[in-house]
Amino acid sequence: MSLKLIFSPTLNQSAVQMCQDYWAYKHNGQYIEHIEVLCRQYDVSYHVLFEVLAGCQAYLDDVHCEYCGRPYQLDVPADIPYIRKQSSWFCEPCISFSGGQLTVGR
Repeated sequence: MSLKLIFSPTLNQSAVQMCQDYWAYKHNGQYIEHIEVLCRQYDVSYHVLFEVLAGCQAYLDDVHCEYCGRPYQLDVPADIPYIRKQSSWFCEPCISFSGGQLTVGR
């Protein structure tokens, strides 16, 4: 998988590792369980986990907007299989700029 992670410079090494472990999710349909395991492993609450994750952006290097070439920015790792199945993708700024002429999955 071509996943690129960009970390906030404010994250310490433990937080970076937590983000890497979060994005290592294997897409087996157990996303909630994955979150629970991470919270136990790092001894943090859900709130703290997602606060740390906000300091990391994840992009799929192999899925790009067909109009501008921007890589797909992920919200959750469980989205990866769905996004990869799309025959095409246009980012929101390009769809907005085109006045809706560009459509997702076209």
